[in-house]
Amino acid sequence: MKEKKNTPAKMILICVLFAIIITVDSLLVINSPYVVVKVLNLFAVIGLSGVTGAFIREIFILKEKERMQLE
Repeated sequence: MKEKKNTPAKMILICVLFAIIITVDSLLVINSPYVVVKVLNLFAVIGLSGVTGAFIREIFILKEKERMQLE
């Protein structure tokens, strides 16, 4: 079977998509008149921000591995 590899290009695309979702949810948090909706969207923003940070960390790890293999 073909092994699936995470490439930096795929991970950057995922980070961009998460950034768009985070921006939209942040706007919902600011503009929503209901406290429940604000709280739920705030939790979503915090969770997605953590996931995006993990993806960015993985990008740096992949780049470091590729650089070590070239040496």
